[in-house]
Amino acid sequence: MEIIKQLIELFPYAILGSILAGFICAFLGIFVVSQRVVFLGASLTQVSVAGVAFSFLHLINIETFLANIFNIDLEHNAFFHNFEPAFFSLVFAIICVLIFSQTYRQKYITQDGILGIIFVIAIALRIIFIQKSPAAEVSEIESILKGDILFIGQTQFFTLLGITLITVLVFIIFQKQLKFVAFDPDTAMAHGINSRFWLLVFYLFVGMGISLTTRFVGDVFAFAFLIIPSSIGILVGKKVSQVFIVSVLVGTLVPPISLYFAFIFDFSSGPTAVVLSFIIFLCAYLFNKIFN
Repeated sequence: MEIIKQLIELFPYAILGSILAGFICAFLGIFVVSQRVVFLGASLTQVSVAGVAFSFLHLINIETFLANIFNIDLEHNAFFHNFEPAFFSLVFAIICVLIFSQTYRQKYITQDGILGIIFVIAIALRIIFIQKSPAAEVSEIESILKGDILFIGQTQFFTLLGITLITVLVFIIFQKQLKFVAFDPDTAMAHGINSRFWLLVFYLFVGMGISLTTRFVGDVFAFAFLIIPSSIGILVGKKVSQVFIVSVLVGTLVPPISLYFAFIFDFSSGPTAVVLSFIIFLCAYLFNKIFN
């Protein structure tokens, strides 16, 4: 109990932020897995990291530009002081999504082929950008790659909260269209729903959620929680509603629990969360095999 009390006192935003990051990834992951575009998550995480690495080249100084327009003191404004990495992470992810969305029912190149190209190009660009970045900033990029939930502060928490609220609100308002195109695009077209448009909307929100989550908790955490909680939900749930409930529960409960174990054993919290979720997945898989 003493360790839990210390965690709450020292890292309140890390605990709450990890819950939100897990929720966003698990929620979006249900649609990604249902669409059978799992590799999209892997590509988006790598593209997002490439965007972060690009920001440290300082070729386009967005922070100074915005500071001059809105008369902001960058040194004393936590949000704008680290705005560029999140901004370029989001921009790169949106470009990736726009390219990928054009492959819907493409005759010549499969979606997996396009994602494979995007994946390797993102890794290549990331390496080039890191090589050209100052040494001090390379260490910051590497810390993003490792991903440590404990680094989530007040600014990151409120950013994640905003993403969560916007994403959930959009999916509630347009749940009919998004469920149709995610789970049954052929029926969606029969009902007069523009599948191409709503898939683009869906992919844009996936890109937004994954890019900013990757920026704050690392690419391994973001990709793992996009896939593992939703896979557990599919194994355990018998209905779509049950799949959602199980996936979201796993996504929100595992990160704060992993913080406890990471604190005790001096592990990195991001990889600890991934391993813990995988253990739950194995239990769910064995349970499914034995009783079904």
